Amino acid sequence: MKQYRRYRKVGRELNQKIIETLVDDKILEKAARALGLGKNHRLVLDSEDDLSVLMDFALYEVRQRGKNLVERYQEEKGGSNRIERDLLASMVKAGTGLFKVEGISSQRYSLELRGLVEERKVILTDINFSQTMIQGLVVFFRPIELAEFTMTSGVAFVFPEEMERGLVARWTRWDQAERYARFFKLSKSKGLSTLYV
Repeated sequence: MKQYRRYRKVGRELNQKIIETLVDDKILEKAARALGLGKNHRLVLDSEDDLSVLMDFALYEVRQRGKNLVERYQEEKGGSNRIERDLLASMVKAGTGLFKVEGISSQRYSLELRGLVEERKVILTDINFSQTMIQGLVVFFRPIELAEFTMTSGVAFVFPEEMERGLVARWTRWDQAERYARFFKLSKSKGLSTLYV
């Protein structure tokens, strides 16, 4: 847990560095428009969590000359220490996935997840989810897979179990950025409340 907390803290700081270095009004506007969080060149947010989603989308889904902001930051700045370099290496490989919660260990702060679109198993380390998640729920998130553990990019959309079949059917209809935006909008109307920390 000590290592997880350290990586999570450095990860939040790294995200902030990337945002301060590379995010501009054009990127924010493109992200806000895709997510339905902008109107008349202004941000329209329902909650502070919407800001977390906006920034996550801007970092990973908005591309310029074929690269997202995480890839650009890794190439242009690199990490300033070993943890940042580890995180960046994992972040550039990370893509969103749709998972079903198959097991929960509140003592180990982990969830056992099964991929619903790709055949894969993920053991997710997450303090809040391990205490509040329910077996059978469906989770859309971006796994950041490190040597010792896997964590989220900081954002996840959680859906009731009965939506599983419909969510899987929707998956292939869109490219990655459009999929993220659609699942976000769906989470606002039919998803379960989630706190991003």
